Amino acid sequence: MRRRDFIKLAGFATSLLMLPLSAMAAIWNKLAFDAVKLDAAQAALGVSGEIPSKDIEIVAPDRAENGAIVQVEVTSRIPDTIGIALFVEKNPTALIGNFVLSNGAQGKLITRIKMAETSDIKVIVQAGGKYYSASKLVQVMENGCGGGGSANEKFDPSMKMRARLVGDVTEVKAIMIHPMHTGHAKDDFGQLIPADFIQLADMNLNGQPVLQMQWGTGIAKNPYLTFYLKGAKSGDKISLTWHDNHGRTASGETLVGGG
Repeated sequence: MRRRDFIKLAGFATSLLMLPLSAMAAIWNKLAFDAVKLDAAQAALGVSGEIPSKDIEIVAPDRAENGAIVQVEVTSRIPDTIGIALFVEKNPTALIGNFVLSNGAQGKLITRIKMAETSDIKVIVQAGGKYYSASKLVQVMENGCGGGGSANEKFDPSMKMRARLVGDVTEVKAIMIHPMHTGHAKDDFGQLIPADFIQLADMNLNGQPVLQMQWGTGIAKNPYLTFYLKGAKSGDKISLTWHDNHGRTASGETLVGGG
């Protein structure tokens, strides 16, 4: 399998990696993120011939009391990992997010997702021209995909970021303020709250892309992200910009600090 096949998984053509998010929004994979069934989502991403792998580690609770916030840590120990996709089979839509790694980004990330009911979390990794997969069952006690709040609520689209160098690896943490409405919840008057969520997020090191993401409605409110990067030095600039389905954007940055 050639590298270009990963374009279907990632949704980002290499020639588009440097485009601003306003232009990248046009390539958000609507077909894949709207797919209800896991097989359909994978087909829309062009995934085929996946190989089960014990070199993919998924850390998530065996039992989630509240499916609205389920923290998931994924580590790929497969050499040359260039992409990670997250799925929850029994969510209203199966695909949670695509993560494209470049320029020293490591095959490890932590985020928080929504789960509607007890289900497998499935991870597909692209590495060395092949697809690999692993799954973990999470028992969900309370549906987390309904969301909540109001369509008219105001929010400050701010973010907090931190980057810390330990040895030759930089740990980057970010929290983005956003309601991440699924489109399935109702307000106090019984009216459906329209979907309102971050579709694209772009992390850069000194202006060069290191992590580019496409997200669906399955990312939890106020998205949280931790990822790991080689090649950064103390004082380097890490920047993050997101773009949501209503055309809003927000940006933030931080400098790499010592351990």
